Amino acid sequence: MAQPKPPLARMILRHHLVSAAITLGVVMLVLLVAADYLAIHATEHEMALELRALSQVEDSLEPACSLMGLGHGRVERIVLDMSGRCTSAQMLAAQMGTAHTTSSSPGLTPWNRTAEVLKVGQLQGSGKLPWIGEPVVWAAKTATTSTGEPRILVEWSRVSAIRAASSSAYATVMLVTLIAFAASALLIFRTSRQLTGVIGQVSASAKRMAKGDFQIRLPEQATAELDDMATAVTALANDLDQTTAALQAEHQRLQRLEEMQRQFVADASHELRAPLTSMSLTLDTWCDGLLNPEKQPEALLQLRRESKRLGNLVAGLLDLSRIESGRERIVVEPTVLRDVMAEVAESFAWTPTGPAITVEVSDTVPSALADRDALYRVLRNLVENALRFTEPTGQVTLWAQQDGEHVRLGVTDTGCGIAPDDLPRIWDRFSRSESARAAGKAGSGLGLAIVKALVSAMGGAVGAESTPGQGTTIWVQLRRADA
Repeated sequence: MAQPKPPLARMILRHHLVSAAITLGVVMLVLLVAADYLAIHATEHEMALELRALSQVEDSLEPACSLMGLGHGRVERIVLDMSGRCTSAQMLAAQMGTAHTTSSSPGLTPWNRTAEVLKVGQLQGSGKLPWIGEPVVWAAKTATTSTGEPRILVEWSRVSAIRAASSSAYATVMLVTLIAFAASALLIFRTSRQLTGVIGQVSASAKRMAKGDFQIRLPEQATAELDDMATAVTALANDLDQTTAALQAEHQRLQRLEEMQRQFVADASHELRAPLTSMSLTLDTWCDGLLNPEKQPEALLQLRRESKRLGNLVAGLLDLSRIESGRERIVVEPTVLRDVMAEVAESFAWTPTGPAITVEVSDTVPSALADRDALYRVLRNLVENALRFTEPTGQVTLWAQQDGEHVRLGVTDTGCGIAPDDLPRIWDRFSRSESARAAGKAGSGLGLAIVKALVSAMGGAVGAESTPGQGTTIWVQLRRADA
């Protein structure tokens, strides 16, 4: 079984502690060596300064060897003669803490630095002295007695005493270093927690996005890199949210198109079946010799009417399919409405027995953004519908007026009107009211569907108002050309 992986914060802290411990050891070693070096050389320098102030041996000794403290430990002195030996065995014995001195005593061994001290007058250093068995820091200076005899005054301090006196400083250095180490560990722990916190938020956000939740807003972070990461995750969530919404909308649109396609096939099949059945029965009766000769001209007229009806139906279906699929070329440009309406009205001039057609457009009505050919087809379809349901003594009016940033235009008739229950369905394919079917005035049921498709392609909207028995108004709203 695989071992669980450690948290990032623990791994960062562990690596930091290891590297910090190594760094701490090196730093402490360097600090201790430096502190020891400075303490020894400070003592050496201080003793040299003290000896420099002495001029005669009598001024510095009571009676021959003296002990005194200088703050860096115990400082001891001795007087040597010109050969580098102690001037008195008793003095040496008192200095060494013994009752007597023999010829083999270290104090009787000449000091090998005597000649050098006599040459330069004053000298300092560290090492061992003949009469001391441990490392010391020393300073030596030539001096004279009251009788004028030259002597060498030597002052020294044991290194162990210096280090003992500096132990508090060493402890302070170690304590400060340990405190700095602890503070560093605390800071790295805080930093790692902050880093892992952002990574945890990103991980949680990724899991939420995997489940389809894209409402993610990570807060602003303290550092540029972490803030970039949080911003990137938030932006990704927003993009995925927008993409998902777009895909859902597209899916719904495709579902609607699929439903419309099924409905279209069903409606088209139903609409085509009736004329084809009528034509088929008439032809079968004729071919079987069951049709009387006197009824044959009437049958031919019926076949022609059904054939024309089928042609109009197929043409309407093809137009509607071409418009809705985007294959119909629509060029929207400023269009003078009065000119198009006048052209539509003139196209019905060959029906003098029909209702009167008038155009009501003032000179102040601005041009509209429309495709001229498409607008002509829209208005012609509307006029055809109005003529179909308006008595010859009625009135059909093409009108246009300004409507804020839009222009509203339409066709108003004085016909039989549309029932309130049928009004919402007039834009559907093959929509025909029962009253129109009964009166034999129903068309293919595609005219208003084509009108709506063309107006939508031009970026406009459609609407209808009707009062049964009084008339109907079908209007189209387009954008103004100067808006």
